[in-house]
This record gives sequence, structure tokens and C-alpha cells, in this order.
Amino acid sequence: MDKATFLKEQFTTLRKEVEQTKARIFKIVAFGIAIVPAAHFVASEQHLGVINYITPLLVIVVALLYLSENHALMRCGRYIRSEIEKHVSEQDKNVIGWETWLETNKRKYNTRTVDKFVAYCFHILFVVYFAASVYLAIAEALTAKMPVMGMAALLGVYIAVGIWFLIFLLNNIQNATETTEDTSGTNQQSRPLS
Repeated sequence: MDKATFLKEQFTTLRKEVEQTKARIFKIVAFGIAIVPAAHFVASEQHLGVINYITPLLVIVVALLYLSENHALMRCGRYIRSEIEKHVSEQDKNVIGWETWLETNKRKYNTRTVDKFVAYCFHILFVVYFAASVYLAIAEALTAKMPVMGMAALLGVYIAVGIWFLIFLLNNIQNATETTEDTSGTNQQSRPLS
């Protein structure tokens, strides 16, 4: 297989992976939107208050699933930009790849606004759902007449986990919206394919 065929096959495969990843992201977000109301409904209808206690953790699991898929999506974009588009532009300087264009065409407008708005929406949704699920868990603890120390410990755990995860989200927002190379020196030099 020659280099051009190899690059074309890789690009085609990665674009399919991007399509499948975007479909999974949509499903995860749809599931995430339904999880808190559904969990609360099941807890109320089936008299399973314990479900309300674990709902904040379910919100975090859904958030981690979303982040993993989003990072997979951005990883594909980074690879396309650094390993495929680079070789195409070496052949013809007038050709610019999509990922390269997204990162360099920021003169008149920000080309990554779609990615950033989706990330911001996800962060807002996470904060609201996490807060709502913590409220439902504490309301359940009050209904179950949990001792004050138990409620304080439960609330403390939820707050600690929520703050930790929010910091984690904010630290990862750039990775979720840009395909630029890591400039900290930790990335490996790309190797030519020829």
C-alpha cells in the first residue's frame, strides 16, 4: 500500500469513527437529560429512596461517559490534523485541511464556537443536574429521618465530589474544544509515514 492510499484509508476510517462518536455523544446526552427525572420517578413510584442517594453519582458517571467520547472525538481530530493533513499540505501548500483550518482561521471569528457552546451547555447541564440530584438525596435523607451527622456527612461527600469534578471539567475544557498540539513538551514528535 502506498502512502497516499494509506492516508486516504486512515482519513476515511477516522471520519467514520468521528460520525459514530458523535452519535454516541448524542445518545449519552439524551440519556443524561433523562437520568435524574427518571431516577427520581422510579424512587418515588417503587419506594426505593436509596436511588436518590446514588443519583448524584450517576450524574458523574454520565458526565465521564460524555467526556470520554468527546475526548475520543478530539483525539481523532488531533490525529487528522497532525498526521494526515500535514502530509497532504506537504504535497500541495495550497491545500489546508479541515482541522488545521479550524485552528488557524480565528481572525474574523472563532471557528470553534460550536464546540465551545456544546461544552458550556454540557457543563451547565452537569451543574444543574448534580445540584438537583444532591437536593433530592438530601430531601430523601430528611424524609427518612437520617441523623443530622449522617446528613452532614452525606452532603459533605456530595459537595467534595462535586467540587472535585467541576474542577476536573474546567481543567479539561480546552482538550474538549481544540485540536492544537500540547505545548507543554509532553507530546511526542510526530513520525513521518514514508
